[in-house]
Amino acid sequence: MAKLLKKFSPYLIGIILGILSFIPFTRQTTIASFLTGFGSNTVSQWNYFLDYGSESQNMWQRSYVSLLGLLPSASPEVIYLSASVDDNGDGLLGNCEYTLNGVVPNARYWSYAIYGNDNYYLQDPNNLKSDPTYEDLFAQVTNGYEIITNIGETYEIKIGNNLVKQDGTLSHFGNDFNLILRIYGPDLQYYDDPSSIPVAKILKESCK
Repeated sequence: MAKLLKKFSPYLIGIILGILSFIPFTRQTTIASFLTGFGSNTVSQWNYFLDYGSESQNMWQRSYVSLLGLLPSASPEVIYLSASVDDNGDGLLGNCEYTLNGVVPNARYWSYAIYGNDNYYLQDPNNLKSDPTYEDLFAQVTNGYEIITNIGETYEIKIGNNLVKQDGTLSHFGNDFNLILRIYGPDLQYYDDPSSIPVAKILKESCK
C-alpha cells in the first residue's frame, strides 16, 4: 500500500495544486487580483479595468479573462468598473434594496449590468430559461438612454428584488450580486486620470 501511495502521490499532489490554483480565478478574489492586476485599482469602491483586452496581458490575466468571459472588449473602446460593496463597505445583498446615484459619463454609450456571485447574469426565477437568448439577458441591463443622456447630469437607478418591468432599474431576485458599469467610447481623459471617472454612489435603502 505504501509503495502504491508513493507511486501515485506526485499525481495526487499535482491534481490538488491544479485545483487550488484554478479556484481563485473562477471569481474576483484577492489572489486573482494580485496575480492579474485586475481589480487592484479603484475609484471609491469601484474596481476599474483599463486594459482588459490588451495584447500585453500575462498568462494569469489571459486565463482569468478566458474563464470569466465577462468583459471581452479592449481599451480604448470601453472601460469596465465593478463593485461588490455599497458605500458602507458592506457586500451587495439579495435581501436589501439599493439606489445608485451617479453622473452621466462623457462617453458614446454607457450601461449597468448585474451579476450573481457566480459571475452569471441573474435571471427572473419565475421565467427561467435553460438557454436564454441575448434579449433575455439584455433585460437585466440598464442602459443610459433609459435614464438620461446629457453628459454631466445626475441619474438615479433603483435596485430591488424584482423590478424587471420598470426602465432604469436592476433586479437581483433575492441573490447577492455584483455590479458592472460599462462605459463605451469613453473620454480618453479617463485613461490619463482614472480618478476622474464618474462612479455612482451605492446607497443601501432597506433590508428584510
